Amino acid sequence: MKKTFAVRTATVLAAAVLAVSCGNAQRQQVVAESRRQRDSLTTVIGAKDSLINAVFADINAISENLALIKSRENLITVASGAENGRRPVEEINNDIAAIDRLLRENREKIASLQRSAALLRKADLRIEGLEKMIAELNRQLAEKKTEVEQLRDELTRMGSEVETLAETVAERTAEVEDLSGEKLELENRLHTVYYIVGAEKELRDAQIVNKQGFIGRTLTVGQHGSMESFTQADSRLLSEIPVGHRKVTVVSTHPEGSYELVTDGSKSVEKLLITDPVRFWESSKVLVVSYK
Repeated sequence: MKKTFAVRTATVLAAAVLAVSCGNAQRQQVVAESRRQRDSLTTVIGAKDSLINAVFADINAISENLALIKSRENLITVASGAENGRRPVEEINNDIAAIDRLLRENREKIASLQRSAALLRKADLRIEGLEKMIAELNRQLAEKKTEVEQLRDELTRMGSEVETLAETVAERTAEVEDLSGEKLELENRLHTVYYIVGAEKELRDAQIVNKQGFIGRTLTVGQHGSMESFTQADSRLLSEIPVGHRKVTVVSTHPEGSYELVTDGSKSVEKLLITDPVRFWESSKVLVVSYK
């Protein structure tokens, strides 16, 4: 009997020990599972927070880009509408290129927003109005794209106008140069004069002067003499003509008071001094001075 009791007691104790051991194992398993779930939840929450932060970062970046685009558009609009001091077409083209770059960045940010929204939906988390905001941003993006195309067309038109204007200016410049050349040539011709100083006999033999009348015969400029012996000059630059002889006669017609015969101490005419060029040459563009 005592033996049987001892056996039963040992069995009960073993069972108790086994039960306690199993309980500890279960508790450890529960604790481990709790930690795993906690870690998993922390990871999920961290991932959701990261997604939400990325969403707001993209939204802020898109808003800043839209503000920059508006600023560039205002610059282009002001430059296009100004009558004076227009900006160079190249600068406007650079602004349009910058807007293109900003629009491209916005497309990439919106695509990132759409991916983030899909991940949040998959995680059963929705940000109020996010999908509506993405749709509105897409609408603004399409609108800006259309505006940029219009600006680019306007720039092309402006470029064509500038080219046309440049061609017109070139044509007008050529015309002005031609007219200036013609004017200069005409002025030179108007101020071209001829003069000769020679012995009376030589001038008569060359038919440059004629002697007319019977009593007190006078010298006149001939009509058939050659101009090869004359010196050509510009009346605006010609102020005096060397003579260096006595008994000098101004054969051609020139108003009194428009010139002076300057003599030296020996009564020889040193030079003919033109004191009023306009009056002097108005009657004749040819000056003939003879001496004996």
